[in-house]
Amino acid sequence: MPRNAVAFEVSSQDNADAHRPRAYWFMRNQADIKMGIGHACPCGCGMQSAMWFEGLADAGGPEWKIVKPFPQATLSPSIGIGKDEVTGRYHWHGFLEDGVER
Repeated sequence: MPRNAVAFEVSSQDNADAHRPRAYWFMRNQADIKMGIGHACPCGCGMQSAMWFEGLADAGGPEWKIVKPFPQATLSPSIGIGKDEVTGRYHWHGFLEDGVER
């Protein structure tokens, strides 16, 4: 899958396009506050993953800092999807900078 492609928002994980590469949707709490995003793997395999926003969710794991608002978001740190517990490698690893997957 080529890099430097623009991420696009879908309404929810149930949206027909939610498995397409670079699709994302906001996960919200009961007060409708955006707590994180769910997203499809950029490689096109159909795997989905979640990232919780720093300070907004008590997910008990990694949280990502939002440097710019969506859709031109930059998230930090990098994004790893599908970590192999034996090798420590990710199925996909990259960055979201200025709304572009790199």
